[in-house]
Amino acid sequence: MTMGARETLLSWIEQDRDRIIGFVQGFARIDTSNPPGDTRAGAAHVANFLEQEGLAFRTVAPKEDNPNLVATVSGAAPKRHLVLNGHIDVFPIGDRSRWTRDPLGGELADGRVWGRGTVDMKAGTTASIFTYLYLSRLIGETAGKLTLTVVSDEETGGRWGADYLTAEMGEEVLGDCVLNAEPSSPHTVRFGEKCMFWLKLKVRTKGGHGAYPHLSASATRIAASVIEALAEVETVRARMPEHVVKLLAQPDVIAAYDRGLGKGAADVAQRVTLNIGTLSGGVLVNMLPGECDIGVDIRLPPGITSAEMLETVKRITARFPEVSIELPPRMPVDPTLSDPNHPMLGILQDTAEELMGARPAAVISLGGTDCRFWRRRGVPAFVYGPSPEGMGGIDEGVRVDEVLHVLRTHTLSAWRWLSGS
Repeated sequence: MTMGARETLLSWIEQDRDRIIGFVQGFARIDTSNPPGDTRAGAAHVANFLEQEGLAFRTVAPKEDNPNLVATVSGAAPKRHLVLNGHIDVFPIGDRSRWTRDPLGGELADGRVWGRGTVDMKAGTTASIFTYLYLSRLIGETAGKLTLTVVSDEETGGRWGADYLTAEMGEEVLGDCVLNAEPSSPHTVRFGEKCMFWLKLKVRTKGGHGAYPHLSASATRIAASVIEALAEVETVRARMPEHVVKLLAQPDVIAAYDRGLGKGAADVAQRVTLNIGTLSGGVLVNMLPGECDIGVDIRLPPGITSAEMLETVKRITARFPEVSIELPPRMPVDPTLSDPNHPMLGILQDTAEELMGARPAAVISLGGTDCRFWRRRGVPAFVYGPSPEGMGGIDEGVRVDEVLHVLRTHTLSAWRWLSGS
């Protein structure tokens, strides 16, 4: 990478510092909670910025209230095609009375921008948007093509967002490499991820009056037993490739996991985990519940398929004749991996190390991202973003210094990839 291009790109970011943070603040003030999932106002925020910059884009909306924006710039004879991906929708706010700051305030205080979705992932999407802006100015100096995909519906499965784009738009959005800024922590680069295996278990009994438990089983008590039995899924072991197992066992990788994602993260990344996300049953305290629904979130590491896990769940629930399994409309995508020796991963590591003085470790993600839709179509995809601290919680807020660091890393890495330097 020429020093001229590097210094030019970094100077643009520094000059735009207030503008970048202001964009995150404005983005945070728009409610794009999913559910309900209406992201039109959030998409308009991005579209207005692209229009002001004179950057052409397309709106692709297979579902009217879930628009996606796609933009592309290209050098004269592109040999490489990099795709930048980020999402607009965020987790629901929940009980606002528990927040000490306005969840839609976009407040800048104590070195952070505060608000729902600032960490996951309006800061990261902002990094993708500004990376696209800066590289569009220099794309003629590269032998590359750059595509920006800003999508909806990530939080609820991606059907109307990245899944649709990668299935229906082909080479226009697939590219040969993907860069994403989901919260990963500056200390890790993600080359693979666990998958989200979601299902609902429905417990149904006759029910009745609470004083007559001899006439019907209790759906909620059966649910409690089912939940206890489901813990068995966490004993299923993954069959990851040997070179990935060795990589994740390195002391520096374990330390990076612990530093960036909390102590114990390295272990969690390689095993099945169970979360009972929702539990709903009963009508009145003095009634014997006849219904109880269990929302189950199982995370599978690479080396276990969704079909295999479904068979395990069926075997467990077969002990409870009152229980039925309700699957989502489509089975989840299996865990995905990109090659940890791919050149882009090394570029990200080198660039981040130059900027912050510490080399991020290559890891597998604990959570899911839209990168899985590219990986399952054979396109390598990598994630480098801010710390996940506070993600989806009360008083979510992203660190300003991390927003700028991630943007610098993405911008310089994208340049290096597209220019082949």
